[in-house]
Amino acid sequence: MIKNYLNIAWRNIKKHKGFSAINGGGLTLGIASCMLLMLYVSYHLGYDHQFKNLDNIYVVQNNQPGDGKIYTFSATPGQAAAAIKNEVPGVVQTTRAENYTAGGLLTYNNNSFKKKGIFADPAFFSIFSYNFIKGDPAKALTQLNSIVISQDLAETLFGNSNPMGKIITRNNKVPLIVTGVIENVPANESYQFDFAIPYAQFEAEQPWTKTATWGSNFCQTYVQLKDAGSLNRANAILAPMVGKHADGDKNQLFLFPMAKLHLYDKFDNGKSAGGTIDQIHLFEILALCILLIACVNFMNLSTARSEERAKEVGIRKAIGSGRSSLIWQFIVESLILSMASTIIAVVILFLCIPFFNELLQIKMSVPVNEWYTWAIIIGIGVVTGLISGSYPAFYLSSFEPIKVLKGRFKGGKSALPVRKILVVVQFAFAIFLITATICIYRQIQYVQNMGNGYNQNNMVEVPIEGSLDKKSDILINELKEKGAITNGTQVSLSITESGNNTWGVEWPGKDPNSKILFDILNTGYDFTNTIGVKLVAGRNFSSQYPVDTAGKTIMINEAAVAVMHLKNPVGTQIKYQSQPVTIIGVYKDFVRGSPYEKVPPMVSQCDMGNGVAIALRLNPANSITANIDQVNKSLKSINPAYPPVINFVNADFEKKFENERVLGMLSNIFGGLAIIISCLGLFGLAAYAAEQRTKEIGVRKVLGASVTGITALLSRDFLILVAWAIPPAICLSVWLMNEWLQKYQNRITLSWWIMALASVITIIIALLTVSYQAIKAALANPVKSLRSE
Repeated sequence: MIKNYLNIAWRNIKKHKGFSAINGGGLTLGIASCMLLMLYVSYHLGYDHQFKNLDNIYVVQNNQPGDGKIYTFSATPGQAAAAIKNEVPGVVQTTRAENYTAGGLLTYNNNSFKKKGIFADPAFFSIFSYNFIKGDPAKALTQLNSIVISQDLAETLFGNSNPMGKIITRNNKVPLIVTGVIENVPANESYQFDFAIPYAQFEAEQPWTKTATWGSNFCQTYVQLKDAGSLNRANAILAPMVGKHADGDKNQLFLFPMAKLHLYDKFDNGKSAGGTIDQIHLFEILALCILLIACVNFMNLSTARSEERAKEVGIRKAIGSGRSSLIWQFIVESLILSMASTIIAVVILFLCIPFFNELLQIKMSVPVNEWYTWAIIIGIGVVTGLISGSYPAFYLSSFEPIKVLKGRFKGGKSALPVRKILVVVQFAFAIFLITATICIYRQIQYVQNMGNGYNQNNMVEVPIEGSLDKKSDILINELKEKGAITNGTQVSLSITESGNNTWGVEWPGKDPNSKILFDILNTGYDFTNTIGVKLVAGRNFSSQYPVDTAGKTIMINEAAVAVMHLKNPVGTQIKYQSQPVTIIGVYKDFVRGSPYEKVPPMVSQCDMGNGVAIALRLNPANSITANIDQVNKSLKSINPAYPPVINFVNADFEKKFENERVLGMLSNIFGGLAIIISCLGLFGLAAYAAEQRTKEIGVRKVLGASVTGITALLSRDFLILVAWAIPPAICLSVWLMNEWLQKYQNRITLSWWIMALASVITIIIALLTVSYQAIKAALANPVKSLRSE
């Protein structure tokens, strides 16, 4: 029986090669798109899941009230880890980690490489189950001068020789003994590092951390609980912990599951409010919708050919075939086509993954060695075949043999309303995707065109490493003499980054009950000219004023002036970190953190010894290449132990749009594929309609109908369906895109013309698709179509 089904199914597929190709092509694109999207979703859902006891690992989050709201961040006081271990029941172990200053230059046998690193307590490798190739995870970080390296780093430094016990020099200062080698950190892990060194080394390099109070938040703390049942009790003890140790400080700590750290990374007023998971859900829906569109195509084309299959069904029923056997025959046909499409889709998937990884800067792969991978792929093929073949099977098997064999049956009439609805749904989704793509693109352009308040062009940053911490002025002066730059200054944090802030600003007339969070950007001399930000009032920090480097003066931005309600800010004395300072200058607001949010109040002091980068304004009179060559030469001369690193500020700023760029890119790609799949179905329906009306077209041409008139006649019905898709698409677009835009403080307005443009684009694409078949039919010789009459 099954063999008979397969033979009949294969003969029908071969008999109608054109329709089988369109059906198969649509299913192939749909299945390939679905699998690629689901692989991307799986990549993000799998973040940090390589750790064995992930369900019992928590990151300590910090809720800080102020400005009438609650700020949430993962930085904690250095004392929190020990206090949690001692004071909270149910805690197995805790560890601190810090990666902001842990990177550096690693040297072995005169070979130097810059790598990413972390400082971590000895318990780090007990909590996080990294796979140790060599060494003992429980003892790897117990020695002060120990280092654990990745497999790739071990091969880079030592080749095939055993790295254990060998000495690596970090930053040309600290000798470190290799005490462990771990497998390379997976790309979908929250912590990315090439090596780990003891947290005690961080305290040795940064002595202030040993005496820092509970009010100073600078490291991340991780906690392992015995079980999830201990969580509520632990959080109840953690909430008042900072206030208990810091004389009434209102900060509240709480444990957040490590398993949710990547996906639920957004907090609103102290509570988890989604994050990356929202985007993942969108891609899950998109994958499902594209697959359903492909299935809809199959249903439409199969039911459209109902008249051809009617006689076959009638004869089979007349000689005794039951309806169930006919249903299974049609489903087997769809399963054969679906499984063939799945095989081709898998090939397309493997071909697309390298391109996709490069496009999105990720490292996803198909786990071909896992049984569940092939089970899922086969499952997708089978489910797709069952869904796409179900409606045609039940519909075609319902024909009455008497009507069919007497010639009183006209197929397709009862299926027509359903087919129309399915086409409308397809194109409504296509219009929505085009609307979403336009909206995302406009939102990114809107924020980029708002201006960030400073001149990104011709500005670069050089990280302060090695001897540059004491020779930044020498570098700046040398580059000025060589004509490579016009200005330069130290900065305490990259111009494109935020994260250093304080509540410690007081001013005359301030409400003692209010807490305002100020951003901090400490700089050297010539700040505004280097950054390219406008000086609104007062002056810059300057070597002509020794008081600037004594910590007695301060510069602020316009947002700070507005918060303080200062009419004449320059010359006003305020308190900064409990010390009296005088405002000497006001600079225009500029974007450092999220470009989608309002610029916060900001303060700057002149700090010549604690910068993390040197900002340089390249000389516009020279070519960028010439300027960069000179910067490289000077860096090699002044700081020879370190390979030169030069970061373009405009490129770093563009990274702030990464999430939106990915969302827009995937919407473009898969929205385009959804439209192509929909048009394949429309193409097939138009071809079949033209074939069914061949004689009618011949008669019309003989009676004088024009090519234009016939084309319009054949195209009209399909374009009406596309027009019907516009209202539901607009409703869906208004609802979902307004919800998406609410995430941003600086956002566009969803204009009517966006949806109008999406509708017009869809109509044009549909018209081009249908017109090809319509014109082809209209141009056919009527003699050939009527010669049998």
